[in-house]
Amino acid sequence: MPSGGYRPGAGRPRKNIDDKKLEGKNNKKNIPATPPKKVDSNDVMADYFSMAMKECANEVPAADVLRVEIEEYIAARGCEGYVAPQTITDYVLNRQGFLACEAMNRKIGRMTKDLKLSPYVTAGQSYYKAMRDDFILIMQIINRYGGSRDEEKNAFLELLQNREF
Repeated sequence: MPSGGYRPGAGRPRKNIDDKKLEGKNNKKNIPATPPKKVDSNDVMADYFSMAMKECANEVPAADVLRVEIEEYIAARGCEGYVAPQTITDYVLNRQGFLACEAMNRKIGRMTKDLKLSPYVTAGQSYYKAMRDDFILIMQIINRYGGSRDEEKNAFLELLQNREF
């Protein structure tokens, strides 16, 4: 029997569905459904964060130190009332989590015995992304409402404005 080719319609013709039913063959494959694995929906990152903070308490700065640092920066730019306190808190906690996970990665390594990534690598990436998003939001607010507007004059823009564009 021919097994098929590159041309449309070439090859062995397919059996009619009714013929298959007469022969007792079923179209559907009976595969037993495996039950899904039970997933603990608790916050896994919080568990890794707490373990990392216990192990690396002397290496990671306290949340108060990080909060004072970012608040001083915001105050220096003249935006004390513009950034929400919750945004600052989120940034501080995410930064502290990232630093704790990185300290654990330095301590135990980035790979496990099975040559898989350490769970602290994944948790650290998540903390870094959340920290980065919070920092970008803070910087957008600072850039929009910051007091340092003494930028150099753009000569090209000034020429265009003088020509009344």
